[in-house]
Amino acid sequence: MYFSYERSCYILNVHTHVYKYHAIKHNIMIINKLNKFYFSVFLILLTSSCSSNIELNCSDLIEENGLVKLNDKNFSGSCLTYYNDNLTMLDEKRSYKNGLMHGNWTKNHENGNLFYNANAKKGEINGKYASYHPNGNLADKGKMKNGYKDGVWEYYGINGVLYKKELYKNLKLIDEENY
Repeated sequence: MYFSYERSCYILNVHTHVYKYHAIKHNIMIINKLNKFYFSVFLILLTSSCSSNIELNCSDLIEENGLVKLNDKNFSGSCLTYYNDNLTMLDEKRSYKNGLMHGNWTKNHENGNLFYNANAKKGEINGKYASYHPNGNLADKGKMKNGYKDGVWEYYGINGVLYKKELYKNLKLIDEENY
């Protein structure tokens, strides 16, 4: 058997590099697992903070100079109102951003059926709007632009039959058709 000092140092050096490589690789794997773990924790915390189940009653808000506030700060988020004679019956859901109407707004009839569904942006009703009769049938639908009717509006009787169409342009009723 051949033995030399240089050869044993070379073998030892190779084994040391292999060991260091595996140790470094192992440490990187651990760091990656920790990063994934902390990233997962971060995502959980982020989503739980954004989707709070706390229901704020709109009566806790104060309107001041055209802005809705909570604790002297412009309110951002949603709040709920309830019918006075039945505090478990949802009346309305309102959404705000920086103290202004912003997001989805819904209101219910006293029987629980949807009364209207609208979207607000920067303090004005904008986009699709629809309201419903207490029996759930569509009452009217159209588009809103900066708080005013815009384009074609359709009106339906309590039985769900279309009885009128209106056309709005530049804040004015342009045409009307009865059925």
